[in-house]
Amino acid sequence: MADLNSALEAAISGIQGDFAWHIEDPSTGRAWTRNAHEAYPAASTLKVAVFLRLLQLVDDGRVGLDHQIRLRRWHQVGGAGVLQYFSPETSLTVGEVATLMIILSDNTATNMIIDLTGLGSVNNLVTSLPGASRVTRINRYYGKPSMALPDGTHFTAMATANDLATIYREVLAGKILGPIGRQAFWQTLLRQQDRAMAPRQFGPDILIAHKTGAIDGVRNDVGVFWLPDPTVADEPQTYDPMAIPILSDPSGRPIIFVALSRNLGDLRWTVENAGEAAIGRLAAAALRYFRNPDH
Repeated sequence: MADLNSALEAAISGIQGDFAWHIEDPSTGRAWTRNAHEAYPAASTLKVAVFLRLLQLVDDGRVGLDHQIRLRRWHQVGGAGVLQYFSPETSLTVGEVATLMIILSDNTATNMIIDLTGLGSVNNLVTSLPGASRVTRINRYYGKPSMALPDGTHFTAMATANDLATIYREVLAGKILGPIGRQAFWQTLLRQQDRAMAPRQFGPDILIAHKTGAIDGVRNDVGVFWLPDPTVADEPQTYDPMAIPILSDPSGRPIIFVALSRNLGDLRWTVENAGEAAIGRLAAAALRYFRNPDH
């Protein structure tokens, strides 16, 4: 497959809606992009920035993943997740809450972690990244529609594909997390339970650490997948995202994959949603391209 851009465009052909993507080979710095600097509703994908800021605090010794935090009634909101059904004053570890935030996209868990990190510090982290825009930010706690939004803003979180790709590039380069934080980052994202978008056509030999996001008219998936190293004679690395624990750091050749959408015509909440299927095709096209030995 000589032309990845053509394959990516074909993957969204006929889909009502707008798409943005940033697909990058960090080993060469080459990227394939579409609308990558435009603001799109981030939905839950920016929870990865909350997680990143939390892990910086862990690396600094200011927070421990084994520390206990208490669920408050104010944290509890509807939408994704299970903590909305727990009794207020339930105590959980920071690590448990953060895991729920990422692998189940738990809105209540996210609000608990934001109380630890501070919303401003999360946004400051994102805007401090190399080449970051000023539009990628979380505007309020998740699942709190009564909270005011900035003028001209209609979504809890907004992001560009470029900014989301930068988060993963910086973590891969070891620039914004120490060893403890980096291991927790990858191992948690590898356990993502929503497999309906980017990895829907992947086989078990492809590791993917990613965060999804979905609201009406929006489907997003952002992360990194690893191609197995063909020079390694050992058995291929395989994993089951339902299995615990994942003991080793990812190995192989990383590819940054960010796909965002908006104004989707298909509003169904099903794995057959046209936006979800399109993102699966985008990821599959990228995988086929990079699996070619010439790339």
